[in-house]
Amino acid sequence: MNVNHVKVGTVVSKHGYKGDIKINVSSFNLNSFPDLAHLFIELDGSFIPFSINEMRSFSKNVLIVKLKEINSEKEVNEVIHKNIYVDSTKIEYKKDSGFFYGDLINFNVFKDSQKIGTIENINTDLPQPVFEIKYNSRVVLIPIHEDLIKEIDKENNIIHLDIPDGLLEII
Repeated sequence: MNVNHVKVGTVVSKHGYKGDIKINVSSFNLNSFPDLAHLFIELDGSFIPFSINEMRSFSKNVLIVKLKEINSEKEVNEVIHKNIYVDSTKIEYKKDSGFFYGDLINFNVFKDSQKIGTIENINTDLPQPVFEIKYNSRVVLIPIHEDLIKEIDKENNIIHLDIPDGLLEII
């Protein structure tokens, strides 16, 4: 199977006792999340496919997913904190649709009309995903939150953020 894997989130916890999992999704727009038959979970360095029985929204960035192969709390415990991937060939990108955080790496970051740096990485391992922005020869962490994102210009790789005063100076 020739698959290009794209990380879309992380298993954060169980939901109930019959094997449902909660996935924190790294996407700005869950409505653009594709209809998929499989998710891949990274286990011991390999991408293992799991069949999706049901997927529903729990909150803005959290999905509840029932996978065919996971039917108990014990089985869920084996995948908690594991990364979730999809086959990128199954994702349909539309100009104004949502996208994944990783798509913003190397975007130039502007506060008001001043360039402050470049997004070097997206850290989704923290409780709140953050942009890692190169700013004045150091890396600053800015929370990824829709209230802070003013505009995203995909064509020019520019993101305008409303960064609270003093946040860039915190070491």
